[in-house]
Amino acid sequence: MAETVTHNVVRQLTYIRQALSQNKKSLGFFIGAGCPLSVRITDPKGNDAGPIIPDVAGLTACIGERLTAPKTQAPSHWDRLVTLLKEDGKRDPNIEDILTAVRALRAVAGKGQVRGFNYAELEELDRHISQNISQLVDKALPTANTPYHNLALWLRGLERVFPVHIFTTNYDLLLEQALEESLAPYFDGFVGTKAAFFDLGAVENESLLPARWTRLWKVHGSINWRLDSNGNVVRSDKVDSDSRYLIYPSHLKYDQSRKMPYLAMLDRLKEFLLKPGSVLFLAGYSFSDEHINDVLCRSLASNSSGMVYAFIYGKIDDAKYANARDCALKSPNLSLVAFDGAIIGRKLGGWYFEEGTQLPDMESILIPPRDTNADEDRQECELRLGDFLQFANLLKSLSGNVRGEHEE
Repeated sequence: MAETVTHNVVRQLTYIRQALSQNKKSLGFFIGAGCPLSVRITDPKGNDAGPIIPDVAGLTACIGERLTAPKTQAPSHWDRLVTLLKEDGKRDPNIEDILTAVRALRAVAGKGQVRGFNYAELEELDRHISQNISQLVDKALPTANTPYHNLALWLRGLERVFPVHIFTTNYDLLLEQALEESLAPYFDGFVGTKAAFFDLGAVENESLLPARWTRLWKVHGSINWRLDSNGNVVRSDKVDSDSRYLIYPSHLKYDQSRKMPYLAMLDRLKEFLLKPGSVLFLAGYSFSDEHINDVLCRSLASNSSGMVYAFIYGKIDDAKYANARDCALKSPNLSLVAFDGAIIGRKLGGWYFEEGTQLPDMESILIPPRDTNADEDRQECELRLGDFLQFANLLKSLSGNVRGEHEE
């Protein structure tokens, strides 16, 4: 059981700023599906039309609306599969649960049927889901002043001893767009121009590349990856909506995953976390992927000098962060940072703000107590780093720092 305490919000924010402001440690970012929610789009009248790309729940809802049959018709393949998953105990299956089930069933269907589906029906459902994913996430950042650009400019602005690693489970191309528009060089495991090919040798020896090149590892695939006629993975400058095997590859066998980029990119995450003194910042990730959670927890258990800061959107006791709390309560070097509190050193507690403390450049990130006339020296407050927009604002505030500030 976690010990309930209170955490000094200014002290923790100072630690985070120091980690981001020096260049002699291995720094990394993990960009999850919640990050695109920070980029809003507007309709022709200038009204907020929602996020540029929905999160996993939103993606599931959008595709479900497209593939669900009208009530006057027989249930669609989508309807039947969702019903099947709910009968098997998945109360609210998301798009990744559904894709996993489709591909697992298809792998054993052969010329017969499995759970009421034949191979052709499962193949058709896989194709429709993947095409809709590509359509929904194939978006471009609307301006050059987004949280992604703030991250890219921060990456470009500091001369580094070690390269920064970015890991993402997202299939979109928002990171690539922001890095290229900000003239921030990066390496993503592919080499070439017209149809860049995946070079496992270069990935496994990426330490030989310049430290100023950010490493970008897309552990769930990308909408611009495809298979060429020889069965090799290539990265195209065009999105191929039929490259369904290269999105969320949970169905692949070990030898297939090894041939393709996925296991190699998970290996990068494990290798990064095992580096002495490494610091990883997680944003927009709800700890819903058991494989990634296992890599995080096991690696941190083996490397007491490594550190992970996981920023979550909302309150620390939100039911959807149960896996995140479980990981943080087991790992003393994983700090789970929510709006109203945190788990730090396996201790759960709320934030407090000391009377008289000022951080003039952090108004949108750190929200001090509203009752300035309260008698208490310590008052509750909010730290909004779980909002990717605010985390990117912190990076923006640090981009102009003199190189080497807070170096150890």
